[in-house]
Amino acid sequence: MKRIGWVLPLILLVGMTPPAQATPIAYSESVSGDLGNTAPFTQFSLDAGANTVSGTSHFFGPNFDSDFDSFAFAVPAGMELVGISYSFVMTPLPGTIESDAKTGYVLENGNGGASVAFSVIDLLGASPVNPFGSALPRGPGIYSLFNNSLETSTNSGWTSDYTWSLDVRATATAVPEPASMLLLGTGLMGVGARRWRNRRQRG
Repeated sequence: MKRIGWVLPLILLVGMTPPAQATPIAYSESVSGDLGNTAPFTQFSLDAGANTVSGTSHFFGPNFDSDFDSFAFAVPAGMELVGISYSFVMTPLPGTIESDAKTGYVLENGNGGASVAFSVIDLLGASPVNPFGSALPRGPGIYSLFNNSLETSTNSGWTSDYTWSLDVRATATAVPEPASMLLLGTGLMGVGARRWRNRRQRG
């Protein structure tokens, strides 16, 4: 009975170990620089929570001036990507009427690898959209969002301010934190030492 009374506080201590603080990314082109469109892409390391990547893209049809934005991201071990949403505000080129404004993205394995899913986003439609819901969740690994197409009306154009939101959560089988494992190991060693001493005293 004494042994149970000693082990119970140890279990409570392990359960009370504070979880690691999540630090999801919040990248903004206006602060940290323009995203390119040539692989390997700029790569981010995601964390639990809502990770965001914001920027501006455009396509001016009259002179074919375009701005494609792509990026890669890593989902850490013990976590999974459960949501990808894309919000946007499209502004037509001044003096033009926009009747066709679209941007296309490919969700890829790796940093510029094989295609997982493809989506064309209508910038004249409602925002936000969830373009890759059927391809989720995705487990640990490296993925990329490749901006492979832009569309506009003849002799027109647009600018779009956008934000990608990448929602990551810990999986049910997440690896225990090192501090918890150390505490549990120390407690088990203590239980073993106590049993060994009791056996020696009885002998």
